[in-house]
Amino acid sequence: MSKLLIGSALALALSSTSLTAAPIHAERGFAETVSAQHLWLAKGNNGNGNGNGNGSNGNKLIKKGHGNGGKGNPGKGNSHSGNGSAKPGKGHAQAGNGNGNGNGNGNGNGNGNGNGNGNGKPEHAGGAKAKAKGQEVAQEAAGNGNGAKARRGFSEVERESAVRRLVSTPAPDGRDMTRVLGATALALATPQMLVPDIPEDELITYRNCPPGLAKKDPPCVPPGLAKNGVTYNDWASYDEDRYDDLWLERRKDWLDSDFDVEPDPEYLLLQSDQIATLFDLEPAPNGRRYALIDGMPVLLDDDDYRSLLLVNQLAQVRDLSDGPRIAPTAALTQREMIDLYRLPQLDTGSNYAVLNGQIVELKDSEYELLQMLRIARAVL
Repeated sequence: MSKLLIGSALALALSSTSLTAAPIHAERGFAETVSAQHLWLAKGNNGNGNGNGNGSNGNKLIKKGHGNGGKGNPGKGNSHSGNGSAKPGKGHAQAGNGNGNGNGNGNGNGNGNGNGNGNGKPEHAGGAKAKAKGQEVAQEAAGNGNGAKARRGFSEVERESAVRRLVSTPAPDGRDMTRVLGATALALATPQMLVPDIPEDELITYRNCPPGLAKKDPPCVPPGLAKNGVTYNDWASYDEDRYDDLWLERRKDWLDSDFDVEPDPEYLLLQSDQIATLFDLEPAPNGRRYALIDGMPVLLDDDDYRSLLLVNQLAQVRDLSDGPRIAPTAALTQREMIDLYRLPQLDTGSNYAVLNGQIVELKDSEYELLQMLRIARAVL
């Protein structure tokens, strides 16, 4: 039997790309008043599987078939090995929404006829897992390459450059929380109010109706509570103590969950002192820190802050390198955020927020926690 030598294999690696969308024309009052910026946002490439054959650069190896397999190079896509006629199986493993697929190409000699079937399981493909002990408090990060373990903190130079751009970007007219907080004390929405009839620039003055929840059904109610039957009238009838109690219950469930990440403040862009300067606030007291959620400054204790850090690390960070500048003091509805920042539409159960100067994408459970924190710890 003649021998056939097959040589020279091509290794293909796919790199992650920024998440941008074609411009969407803004609503009246949200015309394009902002210019492009280059803001570094954390990107990652979690969700990579491993090549077939003897490829070894990943978390797990895929079993090879019979015959002499060449060494595979890790990458994305479907696996093809240079094994004569031997075709290793595809290793598909999912964690969250990420597919971990190996792309191994190598040089093999011989006429192997074996079929290798391997199940490669890349650990945390698409982001870190939060293992729930409480009520729907833990959510896997969606697999778009920006999961928590793929992110890194900002360097000093990156942070300084990004912060300079942020603090110089004004909010659209009628949405600037620095002006709202400087002009009036925030009130609480009441059951008698007809939220759909209230203009957005007035609606943002109600502490218990964040703009991101104002247009949901029922309006103003965090999504998890709405699923449990809480109506707008129920929600708007609560007093400040009740909102605080709800937050503390939610926070306990959240912090009692198991996470594969440790909270790291370096993943936040704006820091406490920069937020204080932005809103002309007194420095945070000892043991407290400021954060910024959808234009609203909040004052956090240690457990509040830890909760916020975990939400941030499990979030998808939107890359607007080639898009409009982010206005950190703007309080925007979901529709206004999509229009102003030219963001893609989201599926049901996902939400946008601006957290410490970065646009993040969150599942309902994390988004609810963030909005309840905004309500309970707002700087009035």
